[in-house]
Amino acid sequence: MNRLLARYTNSYLSYVLLYLFYNIGFASFSALISVYLIDKGYAASQVSLVVSVAALAAMLTQPVIGSLTDRFGMRRVNLIMFVTACIAAFVFIFARAFALVLTMYAVMYLLINGANPVVERMATSSPYGYGKVRMWGTLGFAAGTQVAGLVYDYFSPESLYVLFICAMVVCIVGFLGTQPRIPEAEVAKVASDGEPVSMRDLVTNKKFLYYLVIEMLLCGVTGGAYSFIPSYLTDLGLPAATASTILSVAVVCELPLILLSAKFMDKVPNKTLLMCCFGMLVVQTLIYGLAMPLPLIIVATFIGKHPPAMLNIMTNMKVVNTTVDPRQQITGLALAKAAQNLGTIIANNICGQLIDAFGYPPMFCFLLGMAAAGMLLSLLFRVPSGNDKKLFS
Repeated sequence: MNRLLARYTNSYLSYVLLYLFYNIGFASFSALISVYLIDKGYAASQVSLVVSVAALAAMLTQPVIGSLTDRFGMRRVNLIMFVTACIAAFVFIFARAFALVLTMYAVMYLLINGANPVVERMATSSPYGYGKVRMWGTLGFAAGTQVAGLVYDYFSPESLYVLFICAMVVCIVGFLGTQPRIPEAEVAKVASDGEPVSMRDLVTNKKFLYYLVIEMLLCGVTGGAYSFIPSYLTDLGLPAATASTILSVAVVCELPLILLSAKFMDKVPNKTLLMCCFGMLVVQTLIYGLAMPLPLIIVATFIGKHPPAMLNIMTNMKVVNTTVDPRQQITGLALAKAAQNLGTIIANNICGQLIDAFGYPPMFCFLLGMAAAGMLLSLLFRVPSGNDKKLFS
């Protein structure tokens, strides 16, 4: 038994279980939440409120979770979050009062979303290379979305959250087996110069604050597009099944970036990576905004829906590693995640209003303007290349 445990510790299998089932769990509880709540008899406005409150809760708590992780260590904090999320899911299954439904979903979302910066960071610190580990996250999310639909149709709506609990239990087994090379921060968080490191060091870091604005714009574009591309495709006359197939293929389009990350992420400067993210988004939103022929719109979906978001996940880790004190990496990633959530919330609300008033093409022209602004800010961003960090090699 001890020999098996020793072989499992920090094995490739432990990382596969963590990434595969973390993302299966994430997809299973979030992908069909609107369908689940409407089938339970809640109004569309109530569904919107549940999703918005969850996103807002995640945004507000992200810096706190990051600070706690830097202070007490990622293993302890993330384990508590995973277990608490399972308990919240169990309560959610039996919840009938709207206030309890809203609260439990928000708790699940903020905890799983709050663990995301650490989970993403672990891929760069494993002994197996970023691409070989992170690809299981993409496959897990795609599989989780498909399995969630089957479970919902052939078992019961509540079975989604049983699936979530089961996936998180396996995720915990994987998490406990990993030993990434991430230095656990000391409780006192003393910097190399002997001075205590506090949140103030981050909020007065002008380079980092400038970067947060870029992230708000980038994730505003990706978040707004993510929310409305499915309905845009069906609005163009595609059957829902065809649109779903296109979106599933779009997920897989990010895999080459993950698998080839070791070849380019430590060679291309931070600024260039950010401009590449915005460049893909400019192409996508330009094609959508000009209502070009359907084949071009489908190609734009493959290019712009998931690849720029995946490239941004990797670039974000590299930029934070370059601009933030080593003892505040998780807090920095958490603040970046909060900025991303804020950009998504603002953009989603504006996009919804624009669609109601003018339709889809003008809304995508608005996102095009955001992408162009972000590209300009990236061009003016004075940030080190970060290639010396060797996060992805």
